[in-house]
Parts: sequence; C-alpha cells; structure tokens
Amino acid sequence: MFNPTWLYVAALYALAVWLARKRGVDLPWGVAAFFYVLVLLFLFRPMTQDAVNVPVDFVRILPPWSEVGARPHPSNPIMNDLPMQIVPWAHQVRASWRSLHFPLWNHLSGAGYPLLANGQSSALSPIRLLALPLPLGYSMTAEAAMKLLIALTFMYLLGRRRYAELPSAVGAICFAFCTFNNTWLHFPLVTVGVWLPAAMLAVDLLFERRTYARFVFAVVVWAVMLFGGHPETVSHVTLLCGLFGLWIVLVERKGGWRAIGALAGAIAVAAIVAAPFLATFAEAVTKSKRYQELKANPQLNVDVPFSDFPSMIVLFQPHFFGHLPADKPWSTAPAAESISGFAGALGVAAWFALLLRAIALRRFRDREFFFVVAALFVLAVILDWPGVGSFFHFVFRLAANARLRLLFCFVIALMAAAIVDITRRERPVWLLTGVGITGAGLLYLVMTTAFPTQAAVDMAMLAMFPSIITLAAAALLALPVRWRDLGACVLATAVVGELWAAAAGWNPVLPASAMYPRTPLIDKLAELRAPGAGAPTRVIGIGPALFPNTNAIYGFEDVRAHDPMANGRYLGALRLMANVNTDDYFAKWNDLDSRLLDYLNVKYVVGAHNLEMRDPQRFHLVYDGRDGRIFENTDVLPRFYPARNIVLEFKGDRFVQRLVAQKDFSRTAVVKTLLVDSDRMRLDLLLPRPLTAPEPSVTIVEANPTDFLLHIRAPRHALIVSSQPWWPGWRVTRNGRRVAPQPVNGPFLGFTVPPGEWDVRVHYFPLTFYLGLAASIAAVLSLCFGAKRRSIWRPRAQVGTRS
Repeated sequence: MFNPTWLYVAALYALAVWLARKRGVDLPWGVAAFFYVLVLLFLFRPMTQDAVNVPVDFVRILPPWSEVGARPHPSNPIMNDLPMQIVPWAHQVRASWRSLHFPLWNHLSGAGYPLLANGQSSALSPIRLLALPLPLGYSMTAEAAMKLLIALTFMYLLGRRRYAELPSAVGAICFAFCTFNNTWLHFPLVTVGVWLPAAMLAVDLLFERRTYARFVFAVVVWAVMLFGGHPETVSHVTLLCGLFGLWIVLVERKGGWRAIGALAGAIAVAAIVAAPFLATFAEAVTKSKRYQELKANPQLNVDVPFSDFPSMIVLFQPHFFGHLPADKPWSTAPAAESISGFAGALGVAAWFALLLRAIALRRFRDREFFFVVAALFVLAVILDWPGVGSFFHFVFRLAANARLRLLFCFVIALMAAAIVDITRRERPVWLLTGVGITGAGLLYLVMTTAFPTQAAVDMAMLAMFPSIITLAAAALLALPVRWRDLGACVLATAVVGELWAAAAGWNPVLPASAMYPRTPLIDKLAELRAPGAGAPTRVIGIGPALFPNTNAIYGFEDVRAHDPMANGRYLGALRLMANVNTDDYFAKWNDLDSRLLDYLNVKYVVGAHNLEMRDPQRFHLVYDGRDGRIFENTDVLPRFYPARNIVLEFKGDRFVQRLVAQKDFSRTAVVKTLLVDSDRMRLDLLLPRPLTAPEPSVTIVEANPTDFLLHIRAPRHALIVSSQPWWPGWRVTRNGRRVAPQPVNGPFLGFTVPPGEWDVRVHYFPLTFYLGLAASIAAVLSLCFGAKRRSIWRPRAQVGTRS
C-alpha cells in the first residue's frame, strides 16, 4: 500500500517555510531541507512504507486478540497508554471532525463523558487537524514528523538570534531528538513541548521591541500550546518563559516592565483564543477521576517520583542501567519518566564550560549564564532538592513535575548551541574543560557503581559509547579556525547518532496491519451492533477482554473507562454498586451478577473462550469461538424508560445505602431530590399504585451519541430515568419547550413528564464550549482587524527573525 505521509508532510513543511520566508524569517531553504531529511531518515519506514511507529501490538496480549494466533511479546509494553488511550482518543476525534461534528462527547467509554475536556485527545490541536486527510496509523506518524520539524525549526530560529547557522543547527538537533520528545513523541506532552523554543523566541522578540506582529506571534504560540491539550506542560513552559523575561528586564536591563505586561497580555489573549478547550476542561476537571483522587489523597500532590540518585544518573546516561524498553534494567529507577531528560553529552559538557567561562571572565550578565542557572534550578526541582523542590511542588500541585525534564532538555540543548558558537569564535579552553569534566564524570560513574554482573558493566559501557564519541567529536572544535566548521559538522553527526541510539525502541515500527486487527468475535459484535439493529445498547468486556479504550476503534459503546478525566461520580457508582476497583489503573469489571449491567443498557457481554455464566436464562450465548464468547443479556433495560416506583431519600448516607441495596432497577428509581410543581404531581410520582395500573411508555425514535428523540405516552406524571450519566450541558425539551433534568440513581440523567403524549429531545449542548467558541472567534477577529489596521502583513527588512 502506498504511504503518502512523506509527501504530505513535505508539502506542509514547504508551505510553512515559504510563508515564513515571505514574512522575512531567516530560514534558508537548505537548512529547512536538512531538517526534513533528518526527520525523514528518523521516521523512514513509517513515513514511506505500509507501517506505523506506535506500539499497537500491545493489544495482542489481551483477549480477543491473544486467542488468535501466536501471542507476541509487545515491542514496548511500557508505552501501553498509546494503544490503550492516546490512539483510540485520536480515532474518536478524527471520526468526529470527519463527520463534520465537534468532538464534544465520548459516548464509547464510561457510558459517556466529555471528549473535548480530555486534553489528551488533542481535539483542537492544529497538528491533529492537519493530519486528518491521512488514515489513522499514517496520521500518527505525520503528527510525529510535524512535531519534530516544529522543534527543529523554532530551536534553530531561537539559536540564530545569537549564534551562527551551524551551532544553531546543533542545538536544534539536541532539542528535537532529545529523549523527552522521543519517549513521549505521540503524547500531548510533546504536542505542547515542541513549541517551547517558539515561546522563548516570542519572549525574546517581544522584549527586544514591542510590535503588534510580535504580540500576535506570542498569542499564536500560546494558543497553539493550549490547544495541544496538556495544560501542565503549558504551565511549565510559561514558568521558564516568565523567568527568562525577568532575567532580560532585571539583569540585561532590556524591555522593561511594559514588555512583561505585553507578554502577560499575549498569554491572556491566547487563553481567550483557546477558550473552547479551556472552558470545557475547567468545567470537567473538578468532576474527573484524577481530581477526586488528588482531593482524597493530597499526598499525591507533593510526592516526587524519580528523584533518587539512579534517576539523576539516567538524566545524563539514559541506558546506564539497561536499554529500555528492550531490556529489563537492573536498577528500579529507570522508567519512561526518568530517562526522558537526556539531550546529549555535549549539553552536559556545555553546562560546565559555560559556568567556568562565566566565573573566569565575570560574564554573569550574559544570556548564557541564565541558562546555566536555569538548568540548575530545573535540576533542583526534578531531583527534589530541599527548599527549591518543595516550594515548586507546592505551587504546581496538580502538575506532574517529573515532566519538567522537558525544560532540562531544552536548556541543555541551547547551551550546546552556545558552546559550539563560542568555541568557534573564542579559545576552545572552555569546551575542552567541559568535555574533560564530563568524560571524567562518566568514568567515575563506571568505577564507583556497584554493578550486579559483568554484563551490566558491559551494558553501561555500551550505553556510554555514543556519548564518548560525541565528546571526542566536540574536541574537534579545538582544531585551527579553518577546520572548525568541518569539526562542527562532524559533531552534529555524532550528536544525531547519540540521540537516535538513546531513543531506539521507544516508538517501534510495526506493519500497518497491526493496528487493532479484527477477529471473528469483533466481526460478530459489529454485526450484532450494526446500524438498524434496534435501540442503542452497550457492551462490556469481562476482565481484560476488549479493554477500554480499544472498543472505541470499532464503535462499541462500553460502560468501563480507562481515563483520568472520566466522570468521577460515575466511577464512584461503579465502585459502590458493582465492586469495580476504580483505583486500579486498569480497572476491570468481574461481577456478572450485578444488576447494574441491566440498568447500564449492557446487552452484550464479551469474555475469553472459557467464560461461563451462572445464569444462562439471563445470558444467552450468541457467539462461541476461539477468540472468545459473546453473551446476550436478556434483562437489559433500554437507554430511557419510565420508573414505576420512586424512592426519595434526602439524607446522604441513607441515600447511598439505598442505592447500594438496589437490586431491581427495572421497577424502582432512587433519587435525592424530586422536582414537583403540584400536589397531583407529587402523588403521581410517589404514591404506590396497583400492579394493574397503566404504565407510561417510552419509544426511542432516533438515537445519536449526543441527541435522542423520544416519544412518550404518560397516563400520569412520570419520572423517566436513563443510563446517560448526568453532566452539565445535557438538555431536555418537551414538545419544543425546555424542561429541567434531574439526577436519578446517583450520577444519571432523568426528567419528569406530565400526563399526555410528548415528543422529547435529549441532547448535549455544552454552553461552556459554545461560549468559549464565541469568545475565541471574537478574539481572532479582533487580532485580524488590528493586524489589518497596522498593515503588519507588509514585509519589512529585519535581521534574524521576522519582527
């Protein structure tokens, strides 16, 4: 199969470079072509062949895939969040956009909760939108390529503000291919993080001279980062940029406080532009599983993992304790988090070199010294040094501060560019000293570490070999001046080899056919759930079968959830009423006796080939194959139905007890509040009735993920209950007039109807999103209007980067 990814990315990048050059940006075509070739070589197979670079083979260890064919060893099981979360969410977002719908609601997991509010879906990220024309597997590669090109390009442009082309290219390589970017390449962490050089460039430009164009550039950069979907990383980037701005004002005596005000204003405007995501996220975050976990266990906010001595070692040699993910490390410290702070040995040598240069020449006001100090500060936070670490973790309570390794990689990479440029212009003594200290440090690690076996020693030596080559290549900059450019080219090549070796294995290349292959069970379930098969119903996998969010790839609605942003109240109900251990990272459903399955509209139960049912009258076997079994639940309740009996319990503890004791959801609903407007309504809803009394009927006329049309016949006032989770934004209209919904059975949606025949619409219309969208459009139009008035589109002469 022809893979057009390389051509598509090349066309997009060429267009971006052409537009930038047209605006006067100093980005030579030769440099841009070099960056593209680097990315093409790094991602050659997934960009040019029928292959993907996402470890989707992890699903082969789970049923139903594990029961068909040989069960392979996953290529990178550490990155299981990619096939189990990131890729399915990307698929859902892409499916929504392709059907010309906003990706607002995730109806395929956890019985339903907001999709857009889950930042890791990157639903509004320009990078994700640009990859929409490609198939899912190819689109993940295209997104990865775009991220690397963004990192390379803006790091180069930032370097060119002070350094020559070759040193700037070296710094760009160090940052773009650092282990942070390559470990988390397909995560929203990197979707945001690759814009860090652009953010620093925006600060540098704005503090040099305040112009409308530079202000708009800062707005665009922060808006794109916010749309990337990882607010934690945006906060980390903003922290470093804020410190950088303060340094320029207080130490370099440039820009002044007005520049700080302009930067703050740009970030504020960017937040308005990104309001469609931020408003939705803010509404959902306090209702999420993750937030409620932190609220219940505040210690999670201050515990700092990966801050011990072995974790410090892998900051400078990521495979010192074994080559993750292929080998099992002999130290317990290395993990995806801990190894993601490496940007090459050259940057480490540069830190020592620039520190010694600043001390010897008393150059403490130089820009390079800021990055020396910044690296030390970031390291103090990462390793939780007393004072600095505790204060930072107190301020950034909700952030995963192990991810601050992004900033460490960045400052190390920028110092690498600085020392190469300085060495080409000055004496090489500083670089040679830094190389000597770094080399001696590596030797000291080997000599003093208590290795368990000789094989571990050999592995550590092999892991350090690319760094030793890089340090040796750095010494070539000490050659006579006429040879130093050649030495810099050799050094750049060595850096590429060192970083590519460090990143090997994290994003393995697999055949495109490995992307969630279909099995006979999946085909049968798709047939049972085909459009026109009846009213909407859900499925559930027992144990690890069809584990969320893999069900989303095939469009199966599941009641389980595997997402920190899932509805916390809903998961609490599962914990109370079905004994689901929602604290487990992979929370499995094992209780088949629970009547909550009926209420949750679960019609089909999927399990392994040896799954047996204790109640064959309730569960009928409809598929029995090598890859598993499917049972039909004959007691399933419809998505919407009338409650015959209503239990009203005001007190919180007794309400929970009554809910837990509920065994027959088909006849009784439990509510904490009941909206009534007359005595007749109160008696109709609460008064016991004889079994022969006529019952209301509910017919689902039309069902879509966020829009249900119902026809209701009610001989009296009735409470209609549903298994749609209660969430702000769900609206109910009766014959065109809005009625107030109310919670039923804990976290679910219900509403009342008076006697009569009614057409009811239940639909999802999140006001937070649409108000945010209106604010965003207004902000963008205002920026464009201001740009037109200031004629900023006319090219102006400039040096370095477009003003």
